Amino acid sequence: MTWTRRSFLTYLGVGSYATLTACRVGSADFPVSRRKAAPPDWFQPIGPSLADELIVPHGFQVDLIMKWGDDLGSRDPDGQPEKFGFNNDFIAYFPIDALQGGTNAAEGLLWVNHEYPNPLFQSGYTAADYKAGKRKTVEQIMAEKLAVGGSVVHVKLEKSGWKAVVPSRFNRRITAAYPEMALTGPAGAVLRSAVGSLANCSGGRTPWYTALSCEENFPDYNGNDPNDPKCRWSDVPGMAIDETRYGWVMEVDPFGELPPVKHTALGRFKHENCAVTRGAKGQIVVYMGDDEADQHLYKYVSAEPDNPKASRAERRKLLENGTLYAADLGRGRWIPLLFNAETKAAIEKSAAYAAAKKADPNFQITNQAELLIHTRIAARALGATPLDRCEDCEVHPLDGSVYVALTNNTKHGNLYGHIIRLVEDRDDAAAETFRYEVFLAGGPQSGLACPDNLAFDKHGNLWVVCDMSSDKIGKGAYKPFGNNGVYVVPTVGPAAGDAFQFASGPIDSELTGPWFTEDGKTLFLAVQHPGENSPSLDKLTSHWPEGGSSIPKPSIVAIRGFV
Repeated sequence: MTWTRRSFLTYLGVGSYATLTACRVGSADFPVSRRKAAPPDWFQPIGPSLADELIVPHGFQVDLIMKWGDDLGSRDPDGQPEKFGFNNDFIAYFPIDALQGGTNAAEGLLWVNHEYPNPLFQSGYTAADYKAGKRKTVEQIMAEKLAVGGSVVHVKLEKSGWKAVVPSRFNRRITAAYPEMALTGPAGAVLRSAVGSLANCSGGRTPWYTALSCEENFPDYNGNDPNDPKCRWSDVPGMAIDETRYGWVMEVDPFGELPPVKHTALGRFKHENCAVTRGAKGQIVVYMGDDEADQHLYKYVSAEPDNPKASRAERRKLLENGTLYAADLGRGRWIPLLFNAETKAAIEKSAAYAAAKKADPNFQITNQAELLIHTRIAARALGATPLDRCEDCEVHPLDGSVYVALTNNTKHGNLYGHIIRLVEDRDDAAAETFRYEVFLAGGPQSGLACPDNLAFDKHGNLWVVCDMSSDKIGKGAYKPFGNNGVYVVPTVGPAAGDAFQFASGPIDSELTGPWFTEDGKTLFLAVQHPGENSPSLDKLTSHWPEGGSSIPKPSIVAIRGFV
C-alpha cells in the first residue's frame, strides 16, 4: 500500500496514544507503560535505570567516537589545537560522497552542535563563586567561548567500529570566539555580521548538504546578577555578546566549500531545530520550534522553488528570501509574519510590545528587519498559539505529516509533555492551513516523559529522546522513568503510539541528536551533560564515559546492530 497523509491518518485514527488500563510488573518504583500491542520484534526493550552508564538492548554495539576535549587535529586562527567542544547536542551525518550524489554509509562527516558550557568544568567557576558574585576573568570566559558552537568530525566505519579520522582536512570548529560570519536576509542589512555562534541546540540538514544549526538560549551568556547566574561574559568589557546577533539559524557547510552564514529570514527566537522539506511547487519549507514555555511553532517557505541543478551557493539563497509563519493551532492556520500597516497596528496594541517599550523607551518595530529581530513579539501579537516548550519538529518519511515534541510546561501542570502531529491541507507543506492531533501524551501510562529531539528511521518509526531536567530525574513525578532515555514509537500498525525504551543514559545526562546513516544501520547519538549536577570536582555525580574517578565528559557515540 502506498501511504499518503490521508490514508495514514485514516488508518491510524485520532488519539492513538497508549490506553490507560492498569498494568504493573517488576519494581514498584518503575511501573511499565500500559501498551496496546507487543513490542517490535527486532529489539527487546529495556527498562528504566538510574545507573551511570549508557545502556542499549542486547545485540547492539556502542562505539565511542569522540568526547569533550579530544583533539580534532585542526588549528584555530591563532594556530592553537582545536578541541571537540562541550555539551554536544544535534548531530547530522553527511556521506563522504554526498556532493557526488553518493550515499556512503561507512564514511562521512558529522556536524555536531555544542550547546552551552558548564563553568565548573570549563573555567573552574563554581556555584560558590556565583553566590559570592565573584567576577570572571578573561581566561575563564574565553575557555567557555571555545567550548560552544559546533564541530565537524570526519568519521569512518572500521572492522572494530566507528572511529574519528584525525587528522582530516575536514575537521574544524566554530566557536563563540570565531569565525566572523555574515547575516543574510532582511535583518542582515542592519546587523551585517556576527562573531561565531553559541547556544547551538538542534538543527537540520538541507537538500544541498549543509547543516542548519539553531541558536537557542542566547540570553544566558551576559548578565552578572548573582541571583540569576548566567555565564557572566559581561563581567569583562568587550567579552559580552550583542544578543541581536544570536538566536538565529546558522548554515554550515561541513565540506568547507561555502562559508558559514546566519539566515535572518528564519526569525530570531530560541530556535530548537529545523526540519526541512519541500512544498508542492518545490519551495523549501523549514519547520522550527521555539523552546520556551508559552512560545510558538514556526514555518518558513521560500519565495522560489528549489532547483537541484543549481549550484549549492545559489540554492542556499532560498533561505534568504521567503515568508516566515507562526502557527495558530486553534484556527488551523499559518500566520504570515510580514510587516505592513495592519500588522504594525496589531503589534503596537499588544501587551508584549507595551512591555518591551516600558523596558526600553526606544524600542520599536517599524520594518521587516525589526520584526524578525523581535519575532516573538510579532508572533504573539498576531495570534500565534502559546505552546508547552515547542522543541523538535520532524517530517514523516512515508506520509509527510509533521511531528512536534512539546516537552512540558510546568507553569500549567503539563509535567510530562506530549507529541502532536500536523497535516497540511492539500498535502502541501507550503499550505497556509492545517489540522492537528495529539499523537502521544507523556506520562507513566505511555512510558516516557518530556519528549525532546525526534528522528525517523527508514521504516517510519519515530525515535524520541527525552529531556527531564537533570535535577528532577528519579524524583517525584519523574521517579517512574529513571534516567533520560531513547524510545521507539511505531507510527503504523497495532503498536502505533506506544513507546518502547531503547536506551538509557548516564547520571544527569540527556541523550540528544539522534541521526541515522543513509542505510539505517547506524544511529549516531549525543550524550549531553553527564554529571551536570556535580557540586564540585571533588564530588562528581557521574564518571561517564571513562569511569573510575574521572571527570564526566559529553560524548558522541555510534550504535550498531540495526538490519
